[in-house]
Amino acid sequence: MYFAKKGAEEPVTIIEDTTVYACESEACNGWMRKDFSTEDMSCPMCGSQMTEEVRELPQIKMDYNPFSK
Repeated sequence: MYFAKKGAEEPVTIIEDTTVYACESEACNGWMRKDFSTEDMSCPMCGSQMTEEVRELPQIKMDYNPFSK
């Protein structure tokens, strides 16, 4: 007997414009989404200031965000 599994559908990746904070330092490549940013607005990798940008990133399903206030 042969039992075939149905072809599992791949989840569709939704790309959306997302506000992020990017490090101003030329030597650092750090960035983080606005939803997960810290209050002091410094780069977690090098400590430099960060600027706000918009990037096209995959959507994150956020049922629970421990960083939200």
